[in-house]
Formats: sequence, C-alpha cells, structure tokens
Amino acid sequence: MIGPYRLGRTLGEGEFGKVKLGTHRDTGAEVAIKLRHTKLMREIAILRQLNHPHIVKLYDVIETPSTIGMVMSCASGGELFEYILVHRYLKERTALRFFAQLISAVQYLHSHAIVHRDLKLENLLLDQDRNIVITDFGFANMSNTQEDHLLQTSCGSPCYAAPELVMSDGYVGEAADIWSCGVILYAMLCGYLPYDDDPENPNGDNINRLYTYIMETELVFPEGISAKACDLMQRMLVPDPKQRATMAEIIAHPWLHVAVAVAVAVAIAITTARQGPDGAHGVPADAG
Repeated sequence: MIGPYRLGRTLGEGEFGKVKLGTHRDTGAEVAIKLRHTKLMREIAILRQLNHPHIVKLYDVIETPSTIGMVMSCASGGELFEYILVHRYLKERTALRFFAQLISAVQYLHSHAIVHRDLKLENLLLDQDRNIVITDFGFANMSNTQEDHLLQTSCGSPCYAAPELVMSDGYVGEAADIWSCGVILYAMLCGYLPYDDDPENPNGDNINRLYTYIMETELVFPEGISAKACDLMQRMLVPDPKQRATMAEIIAHPWLHVAVAVAVAVAIAITTARQGPDGAHGVPADAG
C-alpha cells in the first residue's frame, strides 16, 4: 500500500523509477504510481502545469518515510513500441493519427516553454481507446533559446537523440524534440529506426560513430511510403538544427496539417470538458 492505493503489477521501469498499477482501496479506481526513493522536484513541478489528453496526468504525490509515489493517469493499452512490434510497422493512416496526437502534445509542451528531451516509442503509451499518451518526464526541462542559455545536458536514448546533444556545446530543446519526433515517425512507418544499418556499428553502441554516421548518411526509405510522408521525415531529420523543420512548419505540412488540426481541436475539447467550473483539473472524484 501507498496512501489509499494497493500496489499491483509493474507497468514499466525507466531511468527514474518503477511504475506500478495502483488500485484505490475504496473506489477501485486504477492509476499508475511511479515509485522513487528521491523526490524529483522538476518533474513534479512540470507535470503539475500540464493538462492535455495526450500527456500523462499527475494527480497527487504521496510521500512515505522510504518512498515517493507519483500518482498518475493509467494508460492501459501498453507501449507504442510493443504495438509496432506486433504489427511490424504501421499503415500510413494509423501512423498519421498517432503522429498528429504526438505533435499536438509536443506543440502544447513547447507553447509552455517545456521540452521533454526523451521522446521515444517506449515513452509513448496507448490508452484504452488507443490514443497516444506521452509519459516519463524525468529529463524534461524549461527551455531557453537564447545563445547564452542553451541546454547543456546530453540525455535521452542515443538512437532518438538529436546529433547536437552530443556534437555541440549547447542545444535548443525544441529542435531536439523535433528530431526525436522524426525518428518516431520513421519507426512507425518503416518498422525500424533510421541510421541503424551501419555495418561497423550494428547495435549503435559506439555513440560517436553513430552520430558521425548520421551526419554523413542520406536518409533512406522503404518502398510503399508516400512522397509527402517521406518529405516530412526528411525535413525533420536534418542534422543541422538551424535547418531542421520548426513546429509551425511541421503542423502546416501537407501530409499532416488536416490530421493535426483535428487532434488539436479534440484535445482542446477534452481538456475543457474535464476542467471544473473554476478551471481546476485535479484528482478525479473516483481516484482518491
């Protein structure tokens, strides 16, 4: 038990803690509880600011003498990574719907000067209606685009991280998130990650060689992917962050603009509906 919740099976295990299924002892409501031994104040502070249907919702923080429990919304559909493994790759229509939801959420983060910095398939969950939910904000931070206040920490998973995280003295977090989104879209449509075909570094273990390979290698797509989808990925997966597509350009892209407009409108409607008359969006009545 932690607070009023019985702890069940492990839902996931990440860089900053283990996530367990929690069931409220009185109501039976299910939540996800991230268990930590130390309090990550920045992650908690960021999550408390957010209210978006495609971003995990923080309901409460429960402290015991030995554990910190972050009580969050439970996405019961598993990881997008596992979903793609089962299907090998996604049909373009399915990928478009998922990607539009992802971009609507990342655009929301960036509009609040927040960058995720660890966007990857394993951190994208599916809810019971098979909608995207971004989770794991352990590396998230407030952004700053001024040259003398660029982010410095190299973080995230190498296969999803933008080259500038390793190969420059500082980076703009929004551009790094856009690169990661491009990798995610490529993986959705192709069934594998881009730049994973270097015969001298087959597992990507040599980080410096991986990024050198990215800088020197032209992006290749399998047959069957539309020209518009390929064009968007080529615009997002540009090693030079100053030449990479911006969020505004991505949203306006011919492959995406209709779907993302729908995703944004739906997100606004859901967010408005779940707020109280005073605009509050705290713990639902059946969650504790």
